[in-house]
Amino acid sequence: MSLLLPHRFKKVSRILFYLFFGFGIYYMLFLEGDPKVEELFTFKVPALINDEIFGPAESGWIETIYLDELLSVFIIVFGLMSGFSKEKHEDELIDKLRNDALRISLFISYGILLLTVLSIFGMIFLTFLFAQLFLILFLFNLIFDLKLLKHYKTASNDE
Repeated sequence: MSLLLPHRFKKVSRILFYLFFGFGIYYMLFLEGDPKVEELFTFKVPALINDEIFGPAESGWIETIYLDELLSVFIIVFGLMSGFSKEKHEDELIDKLRNDALRISLFISYGILLLTVLSIFGMIFLTFLFAQLFLILFLFNLIFDLKLLKHYKTASNDE
C-alpha cells in the first residue's frame, strides 16, 4: 500500500512550497506589523478559541490579520505534497532516501529545539517554537531534494 501522491503534484508543489516558505520568512522579518499588509489581510473569521492576552477566552467571529494562518496552511500543504509525491521512477532506493531524509530532519530539528529550550527565554521563545513547526518540513524537503539530486547525478554518470 502506497501513501504517496501521484508524480504530477511533485514539481508544482515543490515550487510553491519553497516560494511560500521564503515569503513566510520575508513576512516575519520585514512585513509583520506593516499597516498596508495588515489592512489587506484583515478578515472576520470564525474562532474556536480566541484567548486575548489580558482578556477571557471566547469563541465566535473575530477580526484578525489572517496572512500568517494562510502562509502556514500553504507551507504545510505544499510541503507535504512535495515530500510525499512519487518520483517518476519510484523504487525501494527512493523510499529509503525519503525515510532517511525524514529521520535526519527529525534529529536536526529536535536538536535545535533542545538548544532553543535551554538558551532562549521570554516571548521570543514562542516565535522560535512557531518557526520550529515548519523546520522539520523544510529540512525534510531540502534533505530529500539534495539526496535525490545526488542520486540522479550518480545514476546519470553511471550510464
